[in-house]
Amino acid sequence: MKKTAKRVLIVVVAAIVLFGCFVVIKLSAEYAQMKKELETIVLSDIDCSNLKDGNYHGNYKLGLVSARVRVRIDDGKISDIEIIEHVTGKGKKAEEIINSVIEEQSVKVDIISGATFSSKTILKAIENALDNEVQTM
Repeated sequence: MKKTAKRVLIVVVAAIVLFGCFVVIKLSAEYAQMKKELETIVLSDIDCSNLKDGNYHGNYKLGLVSARVRVRIDDGKISDIEIIEHVTGKGKKAEEIINSVIEEQSVKVDIISGATFSSKTILKAIENALDNEVQTM
């Protein structure tokens, strides 16, 4: 009986170790892909002076990180940005970047240190909202 229990325990531990290895490999591959995609992101200047007053919605997904935003335009300027949804790992502090966007009236602002993926994702969602020029209520 003790030999059977020992064998079962060894099989269970081996299965857990193999599963852990699989998860680490999968996450490493996902991170490498995200990092590669991050390097290709280009942010463009947006001319808000041509946009009608109202709300504009945009989103962007970068691997495991995604953001949905609502951007308010008043008198041809960004007056407010709301992050509707932000799926993030440790990048919650990147949400502060919206203050810089409003202040600078541009998505070409400094990235929040330690939250690069989330910062770029939020900025790209804002750019997409204004670039699409589809006004929503």
